[in-house]
Amino acid sequence: MMQAMMCTSRHATSPDETAIARLAAARPLLVDVVPAGRLVPHLADGGVSHAGPPIASVDMCPPMRRAIAVAATIEGLADSPEQALELLDGGAIPYRPNHDLGGVGPMAGAVTASMPVLLARDEATGLDAWCPLNEGSGEVLRYGADGEEVVARLRWMRDVLGPRLAAALRETGPLDLLALHERALAAGDEAHHRTEAGTALVAEALAGHVPEDVHAFVAGNGQFFLNLAMVSAKLATHCAADVPGAALVTVVARNGVEVGIQLSGTGRRWFVGPAALPDPAALSPGHRPEDMNPDLGDSAIVEVYGLGALAVANAPLAAPSVGLAVDEIDEIDARLRPIGAAEHPFLRLVHRDGGTSPAILGVDARAVVATGQVPPIHTGIAHRRPGVGQIGGGITLPPLGAFEQAVAALAAAEPATAVGD
Repeated sequence: MMQAMMCTSRHATSPDETAIARLAAARPLLVDVVPAGRLVPHLADGGVSHAGPPIASVDMCPPMRRAIAVAATIEGLADSPEQALELLDGGAIPYRPNHDLGGVGPMAGAVTASMPVLLARDEATGLDAWCPLNEGSGEVLRYGADGEEVVARLRWMRDVLGPRLAAALRETGPLDLLALHERALAAGDEAHHRTEAGTALVAEALAGHVPEDVHAFVAGNGQFFLNLAMVSAKLATHCAADVPGAALVTVVARNGVEVGIQLSGTGRRWFVGPAALPDPAALSPGHRPEDMNPDLGDSAIVEVYGLGALAVANAPLAAPSVGLAVDEIDEIDARLRPIGAAEHPFLRLVHRDGGTSPAILGVDARAVVATGQVPPIHTGIAHRRPGVGQIGGGITLPPLGAFEQAVAALAAAEPATAVGD
């Protein structure tokens, strides 16, 4: 595989080809689990981070405000969630997007210094990325839930789960996340809303290296692999970033109010538009569409890489969980192929008829604008009221206007071609 990727890199000539070759060549390895403050000075200095593009704290959606307030209280930055919000709104607790700090976080994405984070590294470039550990589904902090069980779980993750996983990785050596993706796709995952196969593979790799309670938590949390898929995708897109003139999408992130995107050729500049409600949506019993919070979280980085909703043809079992009929998935795959930046040189999708095709590799922003087809995102759905948690799953569409802004900025940055050239 590495030989094929390096061959792609040698033949790259245009900015787009260069960015795509870097994306293809990325080999994310899970190398450690460490407190976030060891990696991020902003967090070590008493700050917090959140999902999506920048936003004023007073404008954050209620689930995000609650998640940050509870996380800050656990961290000891405030005596209560209520005081934490006062400090946050008053500027005493600084806050920044995860993407601006080199990482990602699902849903609200609240991260503080002592939270354990997955650390992935690309050995060829030396680049790193990070993502917090997955808590599970339902009543969890990232969806704005805040009960005693939520807090107790987070403390256990900080004090037991994180250190035990770090010790296990010292025994096993790094986990090859791309190789895990290959096996998980072959077993029917799409790496975002269906990650059960990937989770089982991680549990298998850790078996015998972690205590029983840690193994049971990982094996029993089907979404555990989601955060590994996120950090893998973040690292790969980080490898492909900052190529002048390249239209490869490197970030799509949502804060529950706005969606922000970044392109390789526009660096760290955010282009934003309004966050949409999931449609279709598969809601848990007792919940209605008016209960849904607009789109939230950094997990769309999985789609940016080319998996998740862009790999739905591989995962018939994922379709109902996001409100799709199984017989729609092949047509969706065909519709999305034109916005793909390339085909993956290594990962393949298995279709319902037993045939296979390369996974999509990356998203081309110029193609998005030309076709009007934005990349769909498989997402969990948070209740718009804080304290409730997850109420279902669905599909959201990032705003086309954000892609149009980004492509226009990319064109404006390109040097004019002289007459006669």
